[in-house]
Amino acid sequence: MLAALLLLPGRTASSAELIDALWGEDPPSRARSILRTYAWRWRRVLDPDAADGAASEVLVSLAGGYRLALPPLGGGSAGSSRGALAGLADGEGPSPAALNGFGPAGTGAADSTGGADGAAVDAELAEHWAAQADRASAEGRPEQARELLRQAVDLWTGVPLAGVPGPFAERQRRRFAELRLSLLERRIALDVELGRGASCVPELRALSDEHPLRERLYALLMRSLSQSGRQADALAAFTSARRLLIGELGVEPGAELRAVHAEVLAGGPPNPAPASASGPSARHAAAGRPEKDAFARPAQLPPAEPDFVGRTALADRLGAELGIEPAAEPRTTPTVLAVAGMGGVGKSTLALHVAHRARPGFPDGQLYADLRGTGGSPVPPQAVLEDFLQALGVPTEQIPEGTAARASLFRTVLDGRRLLIVLDDAANAAQVRPLLPGSTGCAVLVTSRARLVALPKSAQVWLDVFDDDEALGLLGRVAGPERPQAEPEAARALVQACGRLPLAVRIVAARLAARPAWTVASLARRLADERSRLRELRIGELAVAPAFEVGYQQLTAAQATAFRLLGVVEAAEIGLSAAAAVLALPVAETEAVLESLVDVAMLESPAEHRYRHHGLLRDFAHGAAGNAERAAAEGLAARSRLTGFLLAGACAAFEAAVPGDPIRETLAPPGVGDFAFDSPAAARAWARGEAATAAELTARIAAEALGTGPQAAQYRDLVAASINLLIAMSPFGPGPWERKTAAAVQELARAAERAGDVRGQGRAWFLAGNAALAAGRPDEASQHGRWALELCTLAEDPVIARQVLNDLGVVAHGRGAYDEAADLFGQAVTLARELGHRSGEASSLLNMAVSRLRAGRAADVLADCDALLDSARDRGDAAAAAQTQYVSGLALAALERPSEAAERFGTAAEGWMTLGALDRAARARFQLAKALHALGADASARDHAHAALAEFEAEGRTADQRAVRALLAELAATPVDGAAPG
Repeated sequence: MLAALLLLPGRTASSAELIDALWGEDPPSRARSILRTYAWRWRRVLDPDAADGAASEVLVSLAGGYRLALPPLGGGSAGSSRGALAGLADGEGPSPAALNGFGPAGTGAADSTGGADGAAVDAELAEHWAAQADRASAEGRPEQARELLRQAVDLWTGVPLAGVPGPFAERQRRRFAELRLSLLERRIALDVELGRGASCVPELRALSDEHPLRERLYALLMRSLSQSGRQADALAAFTSARRLLIGELGVEPGAELRAVHAEVLAGGPPNPAPASASGPSARHAAAGRPEKDAFARPAQLPPAEPDFVGRTALADRLGAELGIEPAAEPRTTPTVLAVAGMGGVGKSTLALHVAHRARPGFPDGQLYADLRGTGGSPVPPQAVLEDFLQALGVPTEQIPEGTAARASLFRTVLDGRRLLIVLDDAANAAQVRPLLPGSTGCAVLVTSRARLVALPKSAQVWLDVFDDDEALGLLGRVAGPERPQAEPEAARALVQACGRLPLAVRIVAARLAARPAWTVASLARRLADERSRLRELRIGELAVAPAFEVGYQQLTAAQATAFRLLGVVEAAEIGLSAAAAVLALPVAETEAVLESLVDVAMLESPAEHRYRHHGLLRDFAHGAAGNAERAAAEGLAARSRLTGFLLAGACAAFEAAVPGDPIRETLAPPGVGDFAFDSPAAARAWARGEAATAAELTARIAAEALGTGPQAAQYRDLVAASINLLIAMSPFGPGPWERKTAAAVQELARAAERAGDVRGQGRAWFLAGNAALAAGRPDEASQHGRWALELCTLAEDPVIARQVLNDLGVVAHGRGAYDEAADLFGQAVTLARELGHRSGEASSLLNMAVSRLRAGRAADVLADCDALLDSARDRGDAAAAAQTQYVSGLALAALERPSEAAERFGTAAEGWMTLGALDRAARARFQLAKALHALGADASARDHAHAALAEFEAEGRTADQRAVRALLAELAATPVDGAAPG
């Protein structure tokens, strides 16, 4: 972590960057937490004088990341960072591995650098001295330039970052190795220019043996030998180098080496230029190299989008990588930046925006190629290299045949020059690799749909869709700012319908600009229908569907099938096992296919073993089958398989979370499938993960069953299973999908009625009442419950009738009719005993106890709870035990025994949290907060109340939220330690 921050002087490193630096593509699940721990530990080392709790002046936390406050070049102080970092560099205190391989910063160059010895990081100092050497050389001071380069090389004492793990450290080690070799070459070239070639021969022999394919070292060796009067040895060195290059790479020596060979044959290089003639032209002539003016300066970048918006932080980051931030020193190492993302996300637009901003930093030109990687015929690297070489002024007759030979010549021509290369729409790393320069002054920007994991690169960026503000900004920039300002809600709905995909937003904005009479709301309505949405997203040559089509056409048959089927089930997000059920494939095979779709940006993976389509890609998947009949058949089969899988899982989860209720016999028909969970917590986690999928699926089945399509009858066969699925999921709370689920339940009830399924109707109205009860709508819950009880009685469905009676008892209790509530709970208990549902019996008994408690019989309830608690423990029913502790806590609170009540509520909360029943644990914590408030422990009461409120908000329990907020308001009005509120 420290190494990454030290090598980003003065710049904030985001948490995501640091996590990538430390762990690459396989970070631990608690990466951010570990990062904060590392930061805390480093602060104690770097800023030991800071008071506990005080903000560090050295390692500064900023929004989303960290910045290391280093003293600037040229001396000066940055708070306490000066002493702390100097101590680390001098070997005092813990010496971080990040400094391994460099000597102490600030040794011996003060006179020649104008005070640069104040640098806190050796690597930064080396690059600073290299830049100073460039300036000294350009100003005709070769001796001073040579001394600066020598001092820069002397900073190395071993391998930098030795022993530091992680991908960032590995990239930096390669960078520093290249930097050191480049500095050595430049220092030796100055020695040769100054007439000291003879002394350089031993060093060059060793370096060329260590780097046998580096042509520049052979060129310098040949000049040094020739300068010493050893022309025969110089020619022998050329022969050895040529033989090695042909044998290893199959290429002839490059232009520079051939020029030196011709120079030696002609009698050797001229004597070193006198000091009065040591300007740039003289030095180039002495070195035997053509000046840069001898080459063409290509400027091939297409124009950038004039209405570019957003991506500010990312554009700045890429600019910083290219070295275009204000006051940046010239780069001494090559940079390769890769930008990947789905079609239409704006990769090319971003790359060109950044490239145009970077142009001043690359005075030797800019090359651009559309590699057409997503089309049917990607451009071969050999053809791109021919175009690039011609653009650089190489005559056509001098361009060799073959990719390897052209790549070698390309690197040779770029040697010592500063060019920016933009490679747009790459197919894969193999297409890009031959197009990479070897020159340390060049940089490459690559865009692709797939992540180019095999490409050596400085940084990989995954480009996501716009956020809301960026999408609205582009809408206003293209359509005119007055349009979204006049209709802000409609504008927000419009960009949401576009999935915030930049291409889609640009299209709707252009349509609005072309049709001034249209309102934003009218266009948003056009896009509301998912079946016609993609048809609306086109204007002129711009269209979303073709951008998706080129990616789809490149999929294998297995990938295309998986892409379509996951689209038709319309899950907002789906787990791996559920996806395997949809595809009718083994889990391992399913994972391989889905991960391959993620790699080519046709699917997203927000978490391990979780998958989703972008909304517009899901719309595209609906029509990807081409044949409507085939698509309908695929959709029905996939939804049927998914329903069966989810029903089996939900029944198993119900049984794990509510032991003693043989719900599988009631809800799952024989042959639905086997499912098991290791613990109640695992069952709840699974149910919460698949809740959104179940809501989306059942809503679609209800809509299809009520429709008039040719498959409506087959979908009506899935209605009963859909209702049972939602019942099996009901113990795990409504969650954020409550509204969609409630609407689906009403539709399922209508579909069951149309199919003449009385049992299905009763169960659907039970669900409707249960949802209304959870949402705090007791009148609606009572009405639906009465209908459900009547229908369940008619259909002889006692299992659901028991649950309906329990819910009706809760409604009666809520309006203060405690005797009526106790009677309803008693009827539920009777049915549970007849059915042998022990957990249901215990639950209704406890509910009845609560009603008796409210009727003033707290002492009796407490005695009953003790007996119920023993029974729950005997049968190992942890959920019933937690519920009993909760009810006994209510009884103790009613008896004004808050200390004992608090203990029971705390035990109940712990039990439910262990089971993963976070919603019930939240209710226990709310009651615990009330008991603590009664004891005067208001600080703890606030903590528990806030925790309960957070869970109620996550679950959408509005009535519970109101109760907790009332308690928090009461706590806020209570003075703390005698102080006034606020």
